[in-house]
Amino acid sequence: MRVADIFSLHFDLTVGGHQQRRGGPSVGKAVALGAGSIRSRGARATNLWRAWKVYKDVAHLVTAATIVSADALERRKLKPFAEFGLASSQLQPFQITMLMPDFVISLALSLQEYGLVQTPRGREEPMLDPKTLWRIRPDVNVVPVPPPARKINRKGIAILNARRAGNRGKSNRRP
Repeated sequence: MRVADIFSLHFDLTVGGHQQRRGGPSVGKAVALGAGSIRSRGARATNLWRAWKVYKDVAHLVTAATIVSADALERRKLKPFAEFGLASSQLQPFQITMLMPDFVISLALSLQEYGLVQTPRGREEPMLDPKTLWRIRPDVNVVPVPPPARKINRKGIAILNARRAGNRGKSNRRP
C-alpha cells in the first residue's frame, strides 16, 4: 500500500505541475510528501523508501488495484453493495483485482506507461526499471484507462517547499 501511495503522489505531482522550479516530480519528493501527510503507522520516510526499493517493480499493479479499491469503497458509501452480497471487507485491493481484473490491468497499463516515460531530473533511466518491471504485455486486449489525478493541498505544498534534498549528514547540519 505504501508503494501505491508513493506512485500516486508522484503522478499527482506530475499532473499538477508542482515543484517545476525544483526539478519537477521525483520519488524523493513523493516520499517526503507521503511521510509528512500520511497519518498511519509505518509511514515514516525510511519505511517508505524501504517499501519502494523492495516493491517498485510491481508499483503500477499495486497502485491500480488500490485506486480501484478506494473508488469502490467511496461508491459503497453512496449506494451500499449489500444487494450484490458484497461487504466492505471484500473490497480490498486483492479482492477487487479478482472481481475486476480487466479494469485493474487497464489502469495498471496506463500507470506502467507513465512510469516508463517519467525520467527524474538529471537521470537517464525512467522512474520504473525496465529490466525488472513486471510488465503488462500490450496485446492483453485492454485499453489503458487514465488514472484519476488528485490535487496536492496547501499542507502538501508546504511540506514540499520545506523539504531539502540530499543527504547532508551530521557534519553538514547547520547550527
